Amino acid sequence: MYYGRGGELEYDFEIAPGANPSAIRMRFDGADRIALNQRGDVVLTLGDGQIVQRTPVVYQRRASGEIVSVPSRYRMDRRGDVHVVLSEYHRSEALIVDPALTYSAYLEGSSTDVAIAVAHDSKGNIYLAGNTMSSDFQAITSDTAYQATYGSLGDAWVMQVNPGSNTITYCTYLGGGAIDTVKAMTVDANGVIYLTGSTDSENYPTSSNAFQGTIPSNTHVFVTMLDPSQAGAAGLVYSTFIGGANNEEGDAITVVNGKIYVTGFTTSDDFPTVNPTQSARVAGFDGFVSEFDPTQSGTASLLFSTFLGADGQDLPHSIAVDSAGEIYVAGITYSTAFPTTPTSYQPFYTGDGDGFLTRLNPATATMDYSTYLGGSFIDDVKKIAIEPNGHVALSGLTLSPDFPISAGALQPSFPSTHCNPNPATVCPSMAFLTILDLTATAPLVQGLVYSTYFGGTGGDVALDLHRDPAGRYVLGGYTYSIDFPITANALNGTSSGLGPDGFIAILDPTKPPYSPQQLVYSSYVTGPGFQAVYGVDVDASGTIYATGFSTSNLFPSSAAQNPDTSGKMSAFVLAFTLP
Repeated sequence: MYYGRGGELEYDFEIAPGANPSAIRMRFDGADRIALNQRGDVVLTLGDGQIVQRTPVVYQRRASGEIVSVPSRYRMDRRGDVHVVLSEYHRSEALIVDPALTYSAYLEGSSTDVAIAVAHDSKGNIYLAGNTMSSDFQAITSDTAYQATYGSLGDAWVMQVNPGSNTITYCTYLGGGAIDTVKAMTVDANGVIYLTGSTDSENYPTSSNAFQGTIPSNTHVFVTMLDPSQAGAAGLVYSTFIGGANNEEGDAITVVNGKIYVTGFTTSDDFPTVNPTQSARVAGFDGFVSEFDPTQSGTASLLFSTFLGADGQDLPHSIAVDSAGEIYVAGITYSTAFPTTPTSYQPFYTGDGDGFLTRLNPATATMDYSTYLGGSFIDDVKKIAIEPNGHVALSGLTLSPDFPISAGALQPSFPSTHCNPNPATVCPSMAFLTILDLTATAPLVQGLVYSTYFGGTGGDVALDLHRDPAGRYVLGGYTYSIDFPITANALNGTSSGLGPDGFIAILDPTKPPYSPQQLVYSSYVTGPGFQAVYGVDVDASGTIYATGFSTSNLFPSSAAQNPDTSGKMSAFVLAFTLP
C-alpha cells in the first residue's frame, strides 16, 4: 500500500492471513552503497549523506482493536535484495510491515559551522539555519542563493533540503562586512523562511520596503524574510534592521497569518515603539516585542512594538502567538519588580534569576497575564509551546532544588547526589518541562498543570520544545550527565563522557503519575567529541528533526560520516521516526 503522510510518499506491506512473508523482497537502486548496520537497519549511502531504513515496525491488529507488535529484522542476500524475517505470529490474522525512513547529513566548510534551528514544510522539505565562519561552506547553491559569497568575520546561512533525493535545493549566506548571527528561524506553510538575530554589519542586506534600511554602528536586530523558490535577489522579500542608538539582539521569531513577531533585548532608550504596553526602557537590558507586516513598506510595516522589563536584566528567549493574536513571551528576568498580573501563578521574584511568561494583547496595548517561574537559584525559560486547550508549555533549565514541581512528575526532585549540602553551593542545572493554565481562577492551586525536572547528575539544558501530533512533548538540548535518563529504543544509549552530549527526548505528561511511561523516548546525540542539539521539530506524521553541532561522528554505525576529523564544529541534521 502506498499513501501520502506529511507530504511524503510512504508504503506498508499488508500480508493477508495465511500468506507467506518470505515473498517480500526489496531492492534499492541509485545508492552508492547499500549495507546492513549493526542495528540491522538498511543504510543507503548517497554522496556525503545517508538514508537509513530502520528495521521495520511489524504488527497485527486484533479484532478488539489491540495492536500487538511482532519482532522482525532485515536480511540481505548476495544480490543485495532485502528480505523481512519475522518471529512467531498468528498466521490466521493479517500482518502490517511498516518501514521507517531516516535521514542524516553533515553541513560544513573549513572553519566553524553550527546549525541553530530546524523546520519542515508539508512537502517534506527540511529547513535549517545557522552560523558559519567558513568562506567555503560546502552547501551554498550558487545558482539560486540570495548571497553566494561569504561576507566577512562570520555569516548566517539558510538552507532547504529535500531528504528524499538527498538534495540541497537552496542554500545561501546572509550577512555583511562584520559579524552576523542568526538566533532563530521559522517557516510558513508556503516554505517561506523568517529569521532574526543580531548584526554588526551596517551593510547587512535590507529590502527596499524595510522599516529601517540603515542604522548607526553597533549591534542591532535584523528581521529577514527569504523565499527559496525565488533565485538570487528576488528571494529577499522583506529585510530590515530594528534598533536604536545602543545595542540589541533578536532571539525568537514566529509567523501567524502573515504577520512576523519578534522578541529579544535592547539597551537603547530610543528603540522604536508603536502602541506600546511599556513605552520606556527601565534599566539594563530590557526585553522588546515587535510585530511586522511585511506586505507594508517603511514605518507602516511596524504594527506594534513595546519594551518589556523592569529594574534588572530582562532577556526574552521565546515567542508564540495564539489564534486570537495574543503574544506570549518567555525568558529569564533578574528584575525584582518585573510586571505580574493578579492571576499569575507566581507573582513574586524568588531567586538569583527567575523564568517569566508574559502575554500581551497588541490590539489593546495591554498585558493580560504575566508571571515569574522559578525557585531560589537561576531558572531560565528557553521555549514556549501553546496547547490547543490554551495551556502553555515551557522548557529550559533550572538550578533550583525548590523549582515548582507538580504531583505525579516524572522526576519530582533533584537527585540526592546532585548538590553539595552547603546551601551556598550552586547545583548543576536540570532541564524542566512545565505546563501552566493561564485561565485558572485559583492560580496557586490550579495554575500548575504539570511540571517535572528532567536530567541526570551532571548538568542538563533543554533548548527547544515542540508538541507532536499525539500531544507529547519533544525536547532537545545538551547534557553533561552520564546518567541521563535513556530509553531502551534510543539511537545512542551511552554518553561519550568527554563533554556535552546532545539529547532528544519525548515526554507524555498524560501518562500515570510518577510513571516511567511518561518518558516515551530519550536518546543521547553523541560521538567521541562535543555536541549539542540546538533545534528540534516534529511533523504531522511524527517524524522528528534535530540539528546542532558536533565535533565528531554521531551514531557512526547508522548515520552519515563526518568528513572532517579535525575536531572542529560541524553542523548536522538528523531525521528519524521512533523504532
